[in-house]
Amino acid sequence: MTATIKPPDSRTSARRRSLRFSSLETLGFSDATTTWSDSPVTEKTVDKPEDHRRGRHEAEPDPFSDWHPAEIGGPLTGRKVRWSVVVIFVLVVAGAAAFAYWLYQRPSVIEQASVATVTERALALDASLSALDDFNADLLGDTASTGTAKLFALESEARTLFSTSGALDGSATELRSAALRAASSTLDGVRLADAAHSYRAAVLPTLVPPTLETDPELIALDEAARQFGAWQLSFDQMRTALPDEVLPDVTQQLDILAGDLTSIMGRYVDALREDDEAGANGALLELSSRLAQIRSVMNNAIADVHGRVSGRVAEARESLDRLLGR
Repeated sequence: MTATIKPPDSRTSARRRSLRFSSLETLGFSDATTTWSDSPVTEKTVDKPEDHRRGRHEAEPDPFSDWHPAEIGGPLTGRKVRWSVVVIFVLVVAGAAAFAYWLYQRPSVIEQASVATVTERALALDASLSALDDFNADLLGDTASTGTAKLFALESEARTLFSTSGALDGSATELRSAALRAASSTLDGVRLADAAHSYRAAVLPTLVPPTLETDPELIALDEAARQFGAWQLSFDQMRTALPDEVLPDVTQQLDILAGDLTSIMGRYVDALREDDEAGANGALLELSSRLAQIRSVMNNAIADVHGRVSGRVAEARESLDRLLGR
C-alpha cells in the first residue's frame, strides 16, 4: 500500500503560523485582518423578473374613489335623540343658574334681615326705656325702688340690641352706629342707677344715729360700751363692703368717721362713769351730726348720679329716634 503525502498548502500553513492572542479576544479585540460584525447578514434583495412584468412601481388604486357625501342630520334627530339626557342637562343648567343667583342675592337678603331684626329690637328697647326713668326718679327718695325687675328686662333688651347691631355690614354704618349708641347709653344708665341704688340701700341704715341710754342710773358701763361697740361693728362691716368706684366722696367721709368712732365712744362711756348725762348726750349729738353730714354728702352725690342717668336716657332716645327714622 502506497502512502501519498500531499505537500502542505501555503495558505494553510500561513493560517497555522499566525499567532492568536487570547487575552485580546477576551477584551473584545481581534488580531485578524478580516472585518467582522455582530449584526445579522441580510441577503440582498434581488428583483425577480416577474416584478418588472407586473409593473411593481405603478400607482395603487385610490381607496376613496367611490366615496360620496352622506347626510348625517337624520340620525341625530327624530326618534334616535335621548330626550331624557337633554331634559337632565337643561335641569342641571337651570339649577346651577338658580344657585348662582341665590348666592348673588344672599348678602342683600341677610342685610335686610339684619336691619329688620335691629329695628325690632330698637322698638322693644324704646318701649322699655321708661323703666329707667322710673328707677332713676326713685334715687331722689329715701325708699328702695320697686322697679328692679323692669330694670333687668331693660338691660336685657339693650344687650340684645347691642349684639344684633354687630351683624350689620359696612353699608349700614349709620344705622349700626345709632344702634350701638342707644344700647351703650342705656346700659351705662342702668349701671349707674343700679349701683347708686345698691350703695344707698347699704349706707342708709347706718346713717341713722344709734339709740343709746344717756342716764347713768339706767345703764351699766359695760352694757353701754357693748351697745355702742355693736353699732360700731355694723358700721365698719357696711363700710368695708362698699365698692370704691361708686360715690367715692361718701366712702371717704365714712372712712373718716370710722377713725373717730373710738374717741366718741370713749367720751360717751367716760361721761356715764362720771354721772355726766350732759356729756353723754354731747358725745351722741356729735355722732348724730357727723352722720347727718355724711347723709348730706350722699344726697348730693345721688343727685349727681340722677343727672347723669337722665343724660344717658336722653342720649338713648335720641339715637333710637335716628335709628327708627322719627
